[in-house]
Order: sequence, then structure tokens, then C-alpha cells
Amino acid sequence: MIRLSLASAVLGLTLLCAAPTFAQGTAPTPTHLQAAREVVELTGVSQSIDGIFREFEENTRQMLGATRPEMNKDMNEVVAALKPEAQKRAEEMTVSAVNIFAAKMTEADLKEVAIFFRSPVGQRYSSLRTQAMDEIYTILQPWASQTSNYLFDRFSQEMRKRGHTL
Repeated sequence: MIRLSLASAVLGLTLLCAAPTFAQGTAPTPTHLQAAREVVELTGVSQSIDGIFREFEENTRQMLGATRPEMNKDMNEVVAALKPEAQKRAEEMTVSAVNIFAAKMTEADLKEVAIFFRSPVGQRYSSLRTQAMDEIYTILQPWASQTSNYLFDRFSQEMRKRGHTL
């Protein structure tokens, strides 16, 4: 699940950072940073970052809760105690994402992206994105493995034709 959230965040960053690069060396204004933060929030990037703790929590509860039920009380207390640290780290990552968007896109472009994501079609896209990413990830994993194996086999064949053994 963590990979899925990261994949979703990376896909969002990749799609949105395809816009022209903002002039290097120019510090973004507060309104530019606010526009970037809005895009980070509206596109689900910040939710993906925040979701990492939830996934950690769920995975820990499933793994330890099932195998070591005597640890549940302590586990729940420790997980709860870690939440503020996780939130601080998530905010640090969100600020990094905001700065990346502000560096890659103009304030005007960011505002247009925000307008799209506030529109009915943008909201539909946002509501379906997670489900679509789940489906894509389901077919992406075996495809990536099969493609990698295929390419390595082809690579090996071509190297053998050139007199190399692997």
C-alpha cells in the first residue's frame, strides 16, 4: 500500500511538473507558495503523504496484532505516540512538494491547475484517481515483472549472438 501511495504521489507530481520550468534562482512569493500548496492539496499529493502513516499503522496492527496479540496495548500506545512525529515529517515532505511545484510552475499555471481540480470534472477525477491507481497498480506489477524478464531474456540472446555468456 505504501508503494501505491508513493506511486500515486509520483504520478501526480510527474503529470503536474510537465509544465514549463519556472525561472531558476527566483524565490517564489507567498502567493505563489500558497497556489502551490493548494495544488498539492487538491491533487491528492498531500493526502498520499499523510496516508503513509495510516498505512504504517494498519500494517503494524495487522502484522503484530495477528502474530503477537499480547503486545496490542503497548503497540497501540506506541503507534499513537508516534503520530505527532509522523505528522511533522509529513508536513516537511508537503513543504518540499510545495517548493517543487513552485519551482516548476508559474503562479498563474498553478492557479489554473487549482481551478481545474475545483471544477466538477476535476473533482470527479480526484474521486476516481485512487480507484484507478489501485487498478493500474494491480496490472502494473505483473506487467513490470514480465517485461523485465522478457527484456533480460532478449538482452541475453543478443549478448550470446555477440559471443558473451551471462
